[in-house]
Amino acid sequence: MSKKHITKERPFDPVIFWVSASLTIVFILWSILFPEGMNKSINGIFSWTTQTWGWLYLLTAFFLVVGCFFLMGGKYGSMKLGKPGDKPEYSNFSWFAMLFGSAIAAGIVFWGPAEPAYHFMTPPPYFGGEALSPEAGANAMTYSFFHWGLSPWAIYAFLTVALGHACYTKDLPMNFSSAFYYAIGDRIYGAWGKIIDILAVFATLGGLATTTGLVALQLSSGLKYQYGLSLGSGSMYLIIAVLTLIFTIAVYTGVEKGVKIIGDINMYVFVGVWFFVLVFGPTIFLIDLTTNALGQYLLHFLPMSLYTAPGVEGNWTGGWTIFYWAWWMSWAPFVSVFIASISKGRSIRATIAASLILPTLGNFLWYGVIGGAGIRFDVTGIIKEHGVESAIFAIAQHLPLTGLLSIFLIFLISTFFLTSANSAAVSLASFVSGKSNPGRNLRAFWGIALGAVAAVLAGTGKLKMIQTASVATAFPLTFLLLLCLWGVFRGLSKEVDKTP
Repeated sequence: MSKKHITKERPFDPVIFWVSASLTIVFILWSILFPEGMNKSINGIFSWTTQTWGWLYLLTAFFLVVGCFFLMGGKYGSMKLGKPGDKPEYSNFSWFAMLFGSAIAAGIVFWGPAEPAYHFMTPPPYFGGEALSPEAGANAMTYSFFHWGLSPWAIYAFLTVALGHACYTKDLPMNFSSAFYYAIGDRIYGAWGKIIDILAVFATLGGLATTTGLVALQLSSGLKYQYGLSLGSGSMYLIIAVLTLIFTIAVYTGVEKGVKIIGDINMYVFVGVWFFVLVFGPTIFLIDLTTNALGQYLLHFLPMSLYTAPGVEGNWTGGWTIFYWAWWMSWAPFVSVFIASISKGRSIRATIAASLILPTLGNFLWYGVIGGAGIRFDVTGIIKEHGVESAIFAIAQHLPLTGLLSIFLIFLISTFFLTSANSAAVSLASFVSGKSNPGRNLRAFWGIALGAVAAVLAGTGKLKMIQTASVATAFPLTFLLLLCLWGVFRGLSKEVDKTP
């Protein structure tokens, strides 16, 4: 019996749903009843994964960058994600706004000002040098560009092509497992497909738990730092509860048009905040720093992509590069499904340009200006005292209209996150049902599950605990991504050979 037939008779695939839901509930209960054991296990998982398998994360991301450029510039670029008569459903602006908003979420608002400032006071071992020096500032921005440049976006872009082409040309369900059709064929309908979709569920839970925790940290810090409003020891739980309630209601009611409208508004506010900081901040310094970092990024891209920090004390790459790659990989299942679902009728070349090149440039501009302002204003003291989550609000203190700017920043953090969380909850329901429009009860269940997993991790108040969720759940995806890389070129080559 095919997977398609099963999903017509049942609201969800019983194997995928019950395995995923049961293990999720067990993890939540374990975390509540035995928090010390959970913390110890998470620390062990983080260390083992990043120190033993860090090289695999690095190679996988690098190979995907190379693969994307081959797809975009080679004979496959003109191939369409769809059949010959399929046309794009959305305007170019709305299409890009939705894919950028769903993929980047509040992460760029959190790390955009924080990471360059952190590297400024603690130089990455790849560059070394004296902290807080002009060279340290330039190198800090270069590494920030690397962490938010081509490598992470290639993960999304390549999977989007794999999904979009297979689903729209072979009439496959919009499931994560369909991305592996060109690698394993009809086995996506059997046990292998179920295993892949179960792994996608856990990866998405881990990735969104990380993001939810970071958002809660930043909103709590913003309310306290900017407005002196302290919500007490339970602030993390309260903020996560409110966010979970909002996006769960959204996915339950199915406000798809609202997601599109929020995506458009986000882009206008995002650009507006960037322009405001550029104009009213240290303009020439920001332009110079961005230009310099772009040059260094292009020069050092290959060695940084493969840098494992051999012989360096500590676990720097695990806490930064490996964490980032794992975080993006854990987001990849639901983000690629979402981008593929709105990209029907687009060419492979256009899809990769919009999901790889343009977002990379957008991140560079944001980091160069917002992160550059953090370096120029030297917010490192605030970071030491209040944590990295306070960096964006510390920068706002040095600019005019601080109160209004802070409101826009909180709006960006919240709406970017809610857009992504909405997409993630819908995707989770799709993974366990095989339906592009799963039932609202199923969507609501996974919305609540996302919030619960985030709460038990973020409630510790420790950034490392929050980060580990992505690192652990993304580990199996490194192998799957390499399988997908091979399968896509294998499958597309056969499609090209069929073309008269």
